[in-house]
Amino acid sequence: MIFTWYKIFNRTEFLALNLVSKTYTLILEGIGEKDVLVTYGELISIKYEGYFLPLKLNDKNPFIKLGETETELAYAIYEDENNDVYLGIEEPDEN
Repeated sequence: MIFTWYKIFNRTEFLALNLVSKTYTLILEGIGEKDVLVTYGELISIKYEGYFLPLKLNDKNPFIKLGETETELAYAIYEDENNDVYLGIEEPDEN
């Protein structure tokens, strides 16, 4: 499984805003303009295309949400050592 990764936000900067949620509008290369909702409760999560992706759920980094059908893409969330948080979108198979 191969993902294309898009930086969404920096966790430290988001937490400094002291907000429960914030929507980031981004231009994702090859996809176009998209809104990504970032929320903070027990965990920081992002909502993309109707899917919630919790950061480090069960200590998994990246956390991957598999597609529910063979044709549906998987999505992932990942935090790097600089606290930058990325959305991963599975690249479709070329077959």
